[in-house]
Amino acid sequence: MKIENIVCSGTLNQEINLMDLSRAGVIEYDPEMYHAGYIKTNGHSITLYRTGKYIMPGMKSFEDMKDTFDKVCSILSTVLDEGRFSAPAVRNMVCSSIAPYPLDLERMFIELLNRDYQVSYEPESFPGLILRTEGCTFNVFASGKFLILGCTEQSVAESSEAYFLELAEEILG
Repeated sequence: MKIENIVCSGTLNQEINLMDLSRAGVIEYDPEMYHAGYIKTNGHSITLYRTGKYIMPGMKSFEDMKDTFDKVCSILSTVLDEGRFSAPAVRNMVCSSIAPYPLDLERMFIELLNRDYQVSYEPESFPGLILRTEGCTFNVFASGKFLILGCTEQSVAESSEAYFLELAEEILG
């Protein structure tokens, strides 16, 4: 399994004057374009709101998330109270994996429907099968590749990967 994207967010626990930070050259902010400011660092664009909330999309690993947050803290600590910042929490992960063989999506769809899974397959509008489970969503492709979406912990993504592979083997075995 490979982590493709992590979206995380948190709060600085203080109101932010975006215009003042923009004038000081700390963030990019154009209120006519969008009501939030941006810090660009470590190859990422972190969104900051006047409430102090922030969003960090596009992280490739937990280490990337930590390094980027540390850099944001370093930049903002010159103008804000760094002691109030809260570390980011994962809101969504996208992971990819592959089954060891191609998948018969039509057959899987019928079997999953018969087992009362929440599943959809409309190849005319999307080339994959979508399977929703309690912990995450899978986008499954005939090549055997699949995405695991919506997890907030790597351990959940890993157990979801194992669950899907066992399910596919049981159905197509």
